[in-house]
Amino acid sequence: MDRIAFGALIKRKRGEARLTQETLAGDVFGDPGRKADISRIENGHTKPQEATIQKLCDVLKISAAEMEPIRQARPAAEQLANIPALSREDLQNLAARFELDGVYTMPDGELRRLLTLKADEHRALKSEVDNIDDGLIRLSNLKAAAQDAIARVNLDEVEDLLSRVQEVELEEAAKTAELRANNALLRGRVDQAYRILCAAADSFAAVDLLEPARRKILGYAEKIMRHDMRFGGAGLPLSVEMMRQTATDDLRSLNAWLWAAGKNTEAIGLRNQGTRTDGPKGADLLAQAVAAYRAALEVRTRADHPVDWAMTQNNLGAALRNQGTRTDGPKGTDLLAQAIAAYRAALEVYTHADHPVDWAMTQNNIGIALQNQGTRTDGPKGADLLAQAVAAFRAALEVYTRADHPVNWATTQNNLGAALQHQGTHTDGPKGANLLAQAVTAFRAALEVRTRADQPVQWAMTQENIAVALLARAERVDAQHPRDDLAAALAAVDGALEVFDPENMSFNYEKATRSRADIQAAMDALGDEATEA
Repeated sequence: MDRIAFGALIKRKRGEARLTQETLAGDVFGDPGRKADISRIENGHTKPQEATIQKLCDVLKISAAEMEPIRQARPAAEQLANIPALSREDLQNLAARFELDGVYTMPDGELRRLLTLKADEHRALKSEVDNIDDGLIRLSNLKAAAQDAIARVNLDEVEDLLSRVQEVELEEAAKTAELRANNALLRGRVDQAYRILCAAADSFAAVDLLEPARRKILGYAEKIMRHDMRFGGAGLPLSVEMMRQTATDDLRSLNAWLWAAGKNTEAIGLRNQGTRTDGPKGADLLAQAVAAYRAALEVRTRADHPVDWAMTQNNLGAALRNQGTRTDGPKGTDLLAQAIAAYRAALEVYTHADHPVDWAMTQNNIGIALQNQGTRTDGPKGADLLAQAVAAFRAALEVYTRADHPVNWATTQNNLGAALQHQGTHTDGPKGANLLAQAVTAFRAALEVRTRADQPVQWAMTQENIAVALLARAERVDAQHPRDDLAAALAAVDGALEVFDPENMSFNYEKATRSRADIQAAMDALGDEATEA
């Protein structure tokens, strides 16, 4: 019997009946002093006897029908392997083990996809735990060799072996810490994972002054950041904090390349924070990102580190583009021009022949910047810039195929949709309507990969993009089905608002809220027009 599900049912029924633990224990055991037994059953520590279960059911008025699914519930490990076949109640009970929020209102399909993702992470964690013995065997062998060296009074060999023992012990402790961090992230406890990883990295200072920095810069910060980019939360500011504590002037004097890598990672976190943050705070975060990228380029020169230089130029372009889109007037135009210049510099190294994937990435980024320029430029020049943007996205898709690069394919489809949407809103007649239809098609293609379970933030962004494109189509003079388009737009933006966190994603939340207000106003106006007719 699934004791966790049974405990949840007890709590739910107790709450409905307004029972306390004392009165419940008294009714079941005839002794209020048995309160602890009820707690242990609820927490899964004690296997309830049949008589006790029946008594609890009688007291709580739980029917046999309510009890049967819990009696028949499969072990959690078996459930993880059979997610498509689970009932709604089983799905919710399984989600509770991962401490997932919002599952009670989540559609079945999305909940199954989210739990499938968690099941993959769970299997990866299990595999890593299963491999712990390998390190312990290695440690045991080293200790045995050290004992033999001591017996032979070979003190130089003893020192060498004990040094290796210390390194292996630290490595094994770090592996265990990483497993604990993965377990914390599996349950959404980002703060706990951050503390565990920082402590694990710092422990290596006893054997290598640079190893703590290497671990944080080349692995741990990205782990925290990647979780945030997939599920949202506080991972980005924590990854930035990790880099600021690590990429110091002292590190630069010891290892300039590692320091520059840290500044680049810091800038990535700042930029992603900035894009999610509204108002002056978001603008300041983007400015900090630009400064960090420029600092990294002091070390990552084209002459000494051409590939790193190109990557950082590409990243700098993204931050400048984000700044430009939030800045009005000539200053914003200049920032966008700087962004395009940085991207084109990256293409000097990222050629189609030598670096096709990086070339495609940069083409995609150039397309975004050209689109931003086009939307703020009137007349034929603006139309030409948008056409260039569409061409850049289509070029990127020559490399970014769904089969080979599904995530990048989806991102580029999303960006292509945005450019087509802007083209459509600035084009009259059937051609404009056709461009908007192509935009919606591109956005919906992106959602084939950007699912709510796997990429909730990107899913929400694309949902909002669909809503804006449908609104634009519904407001055209030649609109075919404006009411249907507005209803679909409202559903899409409402889905996005379920994901956008007003605290950690204030820019996205406010933007989507404004989009919703515009859609609702158009829907209300359409209703008034229908009444008048």
